[in-house]
Order: sequence, then C-alpha cells, then structure tokens
Amino acid sequence: MRRYSRRTRSFGLKRKAVIIFLLLVILPTLGVGVIVQLQFNQILSKQFKDTTIRNLDSVVSQLEEQTSTVEDIADYMILSPDLNEYLRPWPELSNERSENLKRAIEGMLTFHLFSKKYIRSISIEGFNGHRIDMGEPVLADEGKWLDKAALRKGGIVWTDGYAVQSGWNGEFRVVSLVRILNAFSQITRPQANLVIRLDEDSLIELLEKGLYKKSGQVFVIGAEGQQVLRSDNSVPASFDPHDLMEAFANGNASYMKYRVDNRSYMAFYRPMDNTGWSIVAMIPESIVNQETANVRSVMAVILAAMLLLGISALVGFQYTIIRPILRLKNETNRVKLGDFTARVPIESNDEISELNRKFNDMVLTIQELIEHKYKLELRERESELRLLQNQMDPHFLYNTLDMIRWTARLEKAGKTSQLIEMLSRFFRSAPNKGSYVTTVQQELEFVQSYLYLQERRLGHTFRYSLFMDASIAAAPMLKTTIQPLVENFLKHGRNRGRAVNRITVKCYGVAEEVWVDVQDNGRGIEPDKLEAIRQALRRGRTDEGSSGALSNIQERLSIYFGEGSGLEIVSSTPDGTLIRLKIPNRTDGGESEDDGNKRI
Repeated sequence: MRRYSRRTRSFGLKRKAVIIFLLLVILPTLGVGVIVQLQFNQILSKQFKDTTIRNLDSVVSQLEEQTSTVEDIADYMILSPDLNEYLRPWPELSNERSENLKRAIEGMLTFHLFSKKYIRSISIEGFNGHRIDMGEPVLADEGKWLDKAALRKGGIVWTDGYAVQSGWNGEFRVVSLVRILNAFSQITRPQANLVIRLDEDSLIELLEKGLYKKSGQVFVIGAEGQQVLRSDNSVPASFDPHDLMEAFANGNASYMKYRVDNRSYMAFYRPMDNTGWSIVAMIPESIVNQETANVRSVMAVILAAMLLLGISALVGFQYTIIRPILRLKNETNRVKLGDFTARVPIESNDEISELNRKFNDMVLTIQELIEHKYKLELRERESELRLLQNQMDPHFLYNTLDMIRWTARLEKAGKTSQLIEMLSRFFRSAPNKGSYVTTVQQELEFVQSYLYLQERRLGHTFRYSLFMDASIAAAPMLKTTIQPLVENFLKHGRNRGRAVNRITVKCYGVAEEVWVDVQDNGRGIEPDKLEAIRQALRRGRTDEGSSGALSNIQERLSIYFGEGSGLEIVSSTPDGTLIRLKIPNRTDGGESEDDGNKRI
C-alpha cells in the first residue's frame, strides 16, 4: 500500500486528472447507468419527492415571510409615535391634531395594503373611542378571537379561516392576526384592538404552488390541532388530517407514504415557527408513475451523452485548470531564482485567473517591499549622519543650565530658576544619542515643559491643559510627536482677536490603540488649505508650510508603527481645531527607550 502511495505521489497533474476522471466520472457513469435501469422508478420517485420538498419549503418560506411581515406591521404599530399619540386616553387631542394623526396613520396603512395584495383590510379600534378601518369594509363575528387576544395581553393570535361579509365583494374567507396594542411608554396598558385580515384564497393559492401541477391536497393545521385552511382539491371522504398528523408525530419525520381507501399518497409535513401552524400536503403516487413512464425511453441516450460530457470535461479540465497551474509553477520557479519580472497572463475571470492575478500582485509587492526597505535603510543612515554632524555635547549644556539655575536660586530669583529648570527638562527630553522612542508620560512631560515656557512668554493671553489616562502612561511612542502639534498652533493657529488662546492635550486608550487629542480655540484652518493638508497626510508627502510638521509626524508614525497609525484632522472651524494622533497600544511587550532604540 505504501509502495502504491509513493507511486501515485510521483504522478503529474495530467496523469492524476485522467485517473480521477476515469475512477470518479466515467466508470461510475457506466455503473449508474446499469443500476438506473433496475431502480429507475425509485430514483425518479426520490427526485420527485426532493423537488416537492424544495417547492414546499419555498412556499412555506414565502408564507412565513408574509405572516412575519404582518407581525412586523403589528409590532411597528406599538412603536409608532403617531399611533400611540392617537390612541392615548389623556390628555385629549384637539380635532385638528387628531385628524392629522389619523391621516398619517391611514397613509402608512394604505402603503401596506397596496404593497401587500394578500392583506384585505386592517382595523384598529381604540379604547379611547378612536377607530381606523382601512381596506375592504367587512362585517364579521370576531369576538372570540378578540377575547383570546385580551387573555394574551399583547401577544399575537392567529385565527382559523372564517367568513366575513364585504361591502364590495360580498362574502369571502379570511385568516386574521388579532392583537391588543399596548402603549409603548407603559407596555402593560392596552390601548386598542388590532385586526389584520389576510385573504384565504391568496394563502391557499400560494400553498398549492408547492404541489406538482396543483394535484393533491394541502392543509394548514393550527397549534391546537384545529384545521386553519385547506385547498379545494378532492380527497377521499374518509381522510382525516388529524390521523396523518399523529402519524408524523409518532414517526418524527417530514415525509411518509400514506394510504387512504387503498390509494397510496406521498404525504409531506412542514412546521411554521412564527405562527405555530403545520403545513400538510398529500400527492397521489400515481402521478409520479405517470411522469416516470415518459422518461424511460430516453435513458440510453442520456447515458451516452453523460459519457461524452465526461470525456469533454476531461479535455476541458486539461486546458482550463492543469495547463494554467503548470504555467504558474514555472513562473514561481523564476521568482525563486530571483527573477521578479515573472508574470502570469490573465485570460479570464475564474478562480485560476484570480490566483494568477494574486501571484502577479505578490511579485510586485515583493519588489516594492525590497525597494522600500532599501530606501528606509538609506534614510536611516542619512539621519544618523545629520545627527552626528549637528550633535553637541549634551552634558555640557545640561550642566551649564543647572549651574545657571542654582545661581538664580542663590540670588533668590525663583521664577528665573523655575524657567531655567523647565528649559533644562525640555532639552533633556529632546531626541539625543539616536534615541527616538519614549513613553506617553515622558512625552507629555516634554510638552508640559515647552508649554510652561510659552505660557510665561505669552502671559495671560495663553493657557494650556494636559490630561492622561494612567493606564497608557508606559505605552511607547516616538519623541517629539505631540510637541510639534502644539507648536504649530502657537505659530500659525492663534486667534489674536481672542482674549485667551487655549490648547488642551488629552491622552487616552481606545480598544487596542492610544489616542492623543490636541484641541485649541484658535482661528481654525481655511477650507481649501484644510483639504490640501488632509490630502498631504493621506499621501504621506511632506509639504512646505505649517502642514510640513504634520506630514513629517504622519510619515514617522506610519514607518515606525505601520499602517493605520498617524494623524487625523477631526474638525477645524473658526472656533478651533481638533487634531487626533493614533498609535498602537504596546504597553505589554512593546519597545521602549530602555529595551531597544529604534531610529526614524
């Protein structure tokens, strides 16, 4: 067995396709042809049964859809503000308001009557004396159904088929939905009786579509075993649907053969969950035999055609599947050898062509990733060179600032000492020694130092507020990503006509992300310029002017954190601007300044 398995594994796709078609198509077709000649009646009977079951399922689904739609209408009436106001007992409505509400409700009901032909009429009898009747005017004794609905206290009651007298078309039969409409604001308080009447003939006509050539009988049995509907086709007088329902219940099946007066029937059973009804259909078995007799004469032709189609399918399989896969294999080998010019032609819109299209896209993506990685490494080397060229000894600067701060303290210049301390903290937080990763808390302290100095410079015309969710304090982020945003406001966004310009920075967590909102009350951004900045952020291209800082931050964030990270101008009006920064929350396992410095 293992030896045979090894041999089959070495077969090519062409040989495997021939073997598969021979074993699974051609030989089974010949075998089935012989078996069909012996058991053809049984097979076609099963096909007839399956077809009838599908048709009956489709018809029952349509009936369920219709009854569910009617129930949805009844549910909507409970939620309708107009109907609730029209039916409320107090305070009383003015005549004008009452008429306006009534017209609105009638318009809604008219829409349902015209769009759903199986609904004959709708009646709403309010307990406050208001009443609405739409559709055909009917007279009927519906007292027992209304009493039953009252006991249900708002539950839906489906009636059996009963006769009504119409002022338009005389007597006809309907099946109705009856319900007490309770107040939406006080769900236990009844407001009205609702009756939606469905045309019985329309329901029977729908059910008979599930019968082959409308031959046989269809019944609708209620949840309590009562007969709700039945078609007009004749069945033996001795037939009792309750006996058939008991047989289905005992057998726990949806199909069986049933005999009445020595005549065999195919009986089908389908439940309806929303109404509690059961659909029972009976078709004489003799009809199946008549249909199968007309087909036996062409079986030999069908078998020959099946063999021919099997051979044709084998040839088509070779040209449409095997050859494209082999061609894809060859192009894959080219990519493996480093030839990224390999491409597979796309000749159709089938799955193989989609696979070819994905292959071409993948090769193109690999090329772009290689180029992107090369450019990124080149940009990092250039950044390191600029840092080396521009870097001064930071310790000399920090020590000098500390000396000046202590000198100011000795001279009792407290404010000057505090300003120097903030300036020293600002320089210490700035990027140095190639380290560009910090935490949210450290970045916010850096921003606080900068804003403190600006507040002292601008005096009472500028105020700031900083907020941070403690749960994201240790989340890693790039240095100098928030500070350029507040600096951008101070340079370009201040409203000099406003007494106090204010900026607020809020840092908080949303799902798996860290959001930083920078909101000011400045003069906003002009619409044309705002759209240009948003387009620049989407392109990731650094522009000149105030948007250059935003684009630079966007580019750094997208390179370091990946797609989905960056800036978003949420709103900008003459009353202020809101800019949102989004980065992944990598509090657990993310890089920090201590466990790995990444350069941007």
